[in-house]
Amino acid sequence: MADTNKVSEQLAVFSDVSPALPALITQYANHTAPHALMISGQFGFGKTTLASLLAQALMCEDENKPCGACRQCVRVQNRSHANMLVVGLQDKQRSVKVEQARDLLSDLAAYPFSAGPRLVLLELVDMFTPQAQNALLKAIEEPEPSTYFLLTCVNERAVLTTIRSRCQLLRLPAWTDEQVERTLIQQGLPLQESKNLASLALGSPGKALQIQDDKAFWAIKRLVDEVLTPGLTLQDFPEASKRFKDQKDNAGLILDTIEFSATHLASTNARNHDTMSFACRLYEGVVEARRLQASNVSWQAIIDALLLSTIEE
Repeated sequence: MADTNKVSEQLAVFSDVSPALPALITQYANHTAPHALMISGQFGFGKTTLASLLAQALMCEDENKPCGACRQCVRVQNRSHANMLVVGLQDKQRSVKVEQARDLLSDLAAYPFSAGPRLVLLELVDMFTPQAQNALLKAIEEPEPSTYFLLTCVNERAVLTTIRSRCQLLRLPAWTDEQVERTLIQQGLPLQESKNLASLALGSPGKALQIQDDKAFWAIKRLVDEVLTPGLTLQDFPEASKRFKDQKDNAGLILDTIEFSATHLASTNARNHDTMSFACRLYEGVVEARRLQASNVSWQAIIDALLLSTIEE
């Protein structure tokens, strides 16, 4: 019963985020879904969770699909379903190689699928090499009967046009704070913690869950919040520079956190001219800092340039 309630709650939130979902669920439940569907969205927007819900709808043996509790749904959740193949990045991989694509094609041709529909999940297909994508093109274009392809991606442009053109596209937008908060509460987080995390997540429930227990993130965020304030002056500069001096190893996290803070400030202070102006300077400072970083400029010079760029003349 708990699993059924969880799936119902997930479906309710996703239907709010993406109005196209109820019709898709019905199509997968009735085995009339598009032969290839690509779910596009930024990190943490719910691509994997949504793909699992659609796969459960396809495989579910209950009348109300997906139920989340029957044997078929549980097997999909555990990725142990005989009629489901999953290909994606493995540990420490930067891309999915053509050999993995060919292994999948061999499995599709020879694997003894049990009766019923079968589903192929290609996770982060934008991380597949062009050779791997090309190897899968014909299978996606001309799938075997009752075979459905589900693809996820972050960067649509990294997916070959020939692949994209053969898929129905579902774009997941950024979530509202309220939607993120609901999801975190469903995960068992306290109300106030859910509110706080949702306000920092920038529309990504996955990001909220990632930073929840990330001690490094919170330490850097405290540093950024304490030092980079709209009231920063030239007199404050030496001390501010000193506090960032020994943080070279955290350079990437610091720049990400500053960008995060700039975006958050802008989104929550749209009517405050001074704060908005500071947020814009902060964001522009991060852009320039990343350019300097790519040119192998020293960390101290990078952070000093960023700090000075945020001080209003």
